[in-house]
Amino acid sequence: MIQKLRSAVLAVSTLLSAVLPADAQDSAAHRVCVNQTGYNTGAPKRFTVPTALQGGVDFYITRAGDNKPLYKGKTRQGTGDFTGFRPAGPQASYVVHVKGGHLREGRSYPFRIAPFLIEKEGLAPSVWFMNDSRSVTGVHHSAYGGCPWRDGTYYSYEVPSMIWMYLSNPAAYNAMPATISYDSLKAMVMAPGFRLVPGLLDSTVLSSARKYFTEVDKPLRNDIPDLLMNVHWGIGYYLMNPETQDPSGDSLPRQLHPQTLAQFAFFLYAYPYIDQWFSRKFYQQALQFTRDHWARVGLLDIRREVGTSKGRHAPGFSVLPNLLMYEVARRERLPDTAAYLQAAHRQVAWMIASLNMEDPIVTKGQRMSEHMLMSGMAVYLLRYKDQAPAGLQQKIAQWADVVVRRSDNAWDFRKYDDKDTSWTVPVYNEVGNVAGFPASALLAASTVKDAAKKQRLEQVAYAHFDNLYGRNPLNVHAAHHPEKGFRGISKGYPKGYFDDVTARLELCRGSLSCLPGSEMYPFNPQGKDRHLEGWIAHNTAWNMSLAVLNWYDNHPVSITRSKAGLEVLWQAPVTGTLPLTVFVNGERRGEILLKEHDTVFTGILKTTPSSLLLDHEKVVIKKGDRIDVAYGDGFLEKKMTLIY
Repeated sequence: MIQKLRSAVLAVSTLLSAVLPADAQDSAAHRVCVNQTGYNTGAPKRFTVPTALQGGVDFYITRAGDNKPLYKGKTRQGTGDFTGFRPAGPQASYVVHVKGGHLREGRSYPFRIAPFLIEKEGLAPSVWFMNDSRSVTGVHHSAYGGCPWRDGTYYSYEVPSMIWMYLSNPAAYNAMPATISYDSLKAMVMAPGFRLVPGLLDSTVLSSARKYFTEVDKPLRNDIPDLLMNVHWGIGYYLMNPETQDPSGDSLPRQLHPQTLAQFAFFLYAYPYIDQWFSRKFYQQALQFTRDHWARVGLLDIRREVGTSKGRHAPGFSVLPNLLMYEVARRERLPDTAAYLQAAHRQVAWMIASLNMEDPIVTKGQRMSEHMLMSGMAVYLLRYKDQAPAGLQQKIAQWADVVVRRSDNAWDFRKYDDKDTSWTVPVYNEVGNVAGFPASALLAASTVKDAAKKQRLEQVAYAHFDNLYGRNPLNVHAAHHPEKGFRGISKGYPKGYFDDVTARLELCRGSLSCLPGSEMYPFNPQGKDRHLEGWIAHNTAWNMSLAVLNWYDNHPVSITRSKAGLEVLWQAPVTGTLPLTVFVNGERRGEILLKEHDTVFTGILKTTPSSLLLDHEKVVIKKGDRIDVAYGDGFLEKKMTLIY
């Protein structure tokens, strides 16, 4: 019996030794900090050895539980790079081993490498969080702050971030299970015995939720994707209760805030791509409300606010909403169409002339809202280059130069400023800034002309996903409860906020909690923790980065003639089949479904000498016609063209 017990203990000890990194067992071993979720096959793959910040040490990669080296390299000033390691098995887990110097060999937590792994692993938890954190109708029947999402406020960017997500990768979100039943939620909220758990600034919430279920059209179909059900909830709730107040000590009173109304522009713009789920009446109600108040709240004016690191007033927040309203007005043939584009132009011209990209309060100092600055500038340049104010390209390049310079460290981490002691946003928990930074970096990378700068921006963008998922001085994932929504995470943030207070985000799947602050950099894991509470605005910043990565990794490969027709090859962060929209001379004519083959989707667009065969019908074409195939919707669409 004793011998059996000893054998069992030995077996458990051996298993733990194979799974846990050396630093979890031995403080005299190297610390190896990796992205615990894993790495995209074709993307930068880097890690940090904070116990070897000077010089270099050897590293090698094995499968988890195996000692056979599959890839070898040497770190440089604390950073290791295995971008060239592109294994074929997407389900296998790997470990980085580090040896050299005065410490014993260390090894990382296990991680995976697979095509588009970051997008695919983020897909479910990011949506689940939006489901679970809804006020009144989510996993906790409260509404701290009085907005559609618990602890939300006018600048927490819920609806815009979800529209970005959907337009960037519609097939992926359409394929997710539809788990929210409008009818069930209505029955629950309308029941006489339903009780709201009291919270700050929520006095109008229950009546507004009941008005939502009685005074706006319900979704048209029961199979509405969860992401779009959340959009319906957000817009419908704000139609019933548009005036709010920030619960965290804001000096502004309860009102219809410009940033609340700006969220409507994203829904209105996206409507043609989602109209199978939203009634025309619902759309018209939102359109009329938006037009009635847009100028009144100052969205046509130059917005000169540059907020504090709380993240309330990010410069440039109105640029993209005005560009989207310009497209809505063009589509609806409204008389004030030009005013929206003019407003965006004036705002960007002011930003070019007035914003100093060296001043951290303009950039990282905007905390989780920073992406509003770059998304406005980059989309303007990418979509309206001919109308852009002079100097916009150069302004984005200035931002990129600052990022590259401030990221020159072992963590590839964009610091707050150039001081050795200022790594993160002062005082605040900045998990939302790290979560949202890849959106800004990848958007900037899509506009810069210098190849080396573009490559470095990509490295730094992926390094911030890495930081969020474990490549940081604590060697931990940002979620305090990674078991709620995240797969394959060995260690989450070790401390958490008080349970059952404020927004109750500890109950939500996919909730991001905390990351190390300046007190722990470059390597002081015993440093003081920042505020440990999650926030809806941190997750919506993560939504933005996932959406932009969806778009950035949406790669048209080729469209060529073959005997069978037009052969199409495409890469995208989608599983199974990829639907492409087919246009002839700019007119939408149908779809083609591509099948997944290794990392590429392939399909044949069948043709005759004078027609395309689409959806069992012939589309007449002739020599010189332009044939486009596209994936993604609206301003996040990618396309390829062939002249027939």
